[in-house]
Amino acid sequence: MFNTTSAAARSSSGWIAVFLTICIWTGFILVTRHGGGGVLTSWDVALLRFGLGASVAVFFLPRISLPPLRVIVLFSLFGGITYAVAVYAAFRMAPAAHASVLLPGALPFLTAIIGWLWLGQKPLKERRIALVVVFAGIVLTATDSISRGPELTRVQILGDLLFLCGSSSWAVFTLLLGRYPVEPLAATVATTLGSAIVYLPVWWLFLPSTLGQAPISEIAVQAMYQGVLVVFVAMLLYAFAVRRLGSQTVGLLMAFVPVISALAAVPLLGEPLSLLTLGGLGAVTAGAIIGVRKGVDTRSGRQCK
Repeated sequence: MFNTTSAAARSSSGWIAVFLTICIWTGFILVTRHGGGGVLTSWDVALLRFGLGASVAVFFLPRISLPPLRVIVLFSLFGGITYAVAVYAAFRMAPAAHASVLLPGALPFLTAIIGWLWLGQKPLKERRIALVVVFAGIVLTATDSISRGPELTRVQILGDLLFLCGSSSWAVFTLLLGRYPVEPLAATVATTLGSAIVYLPVWWLFLPSTLGQAPISEIAVQAMYQGVLVVFVAMLLYAFAVRRLGSQTVGLLMAFVPVISALAAVPLLGEPLSLLTLGGLGAVTAGAIIGVRKGVDTRSGRQCK
C-alpha cells in the first residue's frame, strides 16, 4: 500500500511539473517572437538567457553535486547553446505558429526517432500512431512556408529548419536526462553554468550586439523570462518531470503547447493563422491526445543505459 501511494505521489508531482513547464514554454514562444521584432539581436537574447541564468545557478552550487565533466559538456551543448542559438535566430524568420508546431510540436516525433536510432528505444505501437499524426502536422506547416512568395519562402523555410534544429537538440537533451541519472537541480545548474562559461566569452569577443541601444524595458523582459523562467525554472521542472514520467512521455505531452501559443499569438502578436498551419496545429495536438490516452510509459526514462 505504501509503495502504491508513493508511486502515485511521484507520478502526480511529475504531472504538476509538466503542466507548469507547458505554461512557461507557451509564454516563451510569445515573448521570444515579440522580442524578435525588437532592438536586441538573437545573440544578445542568448546572452541574457545564459548570463542571468548562471547568476541564479551559482547560488545553488553548495547544495548539489555536479555531474562528471563529460555530462556537463553534453547537457550544455544540446540543452543550452545549440538549442538557444538556433531558436532565437529562427524567431526572427518565422511566425509564432510555426515555432509552436516545430519546437514543442515536433519534439515528441524527434525524441522518439532519435531515441530509437541512438538508444534502441522502439516506440510502443500506440505511440507510433500518435507520432505519425504529429509528423503530418510538421509536413503541413512546412507546406505553408513553401506556399509563400519566393523571398518570404526562403526566409521562412530557413526559420523552420532552425526550429527543427533546435527541437532536435532539445530531444537529445531529453534523452540525455534519461540516460544519466542526475538530480533535476544538478542538471539545471550544470547546463546553465556550462553554457554560460562557453557562450559569454564568444559573445564578448566575436558576436554582433545591440545591447547598448536596447530599451531597459526590453532588456528586463527578455532577461527575466529567458534567464530565469525559461533557462532555470522551466528546465528544473522539465528535468524533474523526465525523472518522474520518462523522456518519451514528457516529450509527447509538450505537444500541447503549440495550439495554446499559436492561438494566443493571433490577438497578442497580430499574426494570422493560415489553414495549413491550423491543420498542422490540429495534427500535433491530436497526436499528443492519442499518445496520452493510450497510457503513460513510465519506463522510457529508465530504459536508457
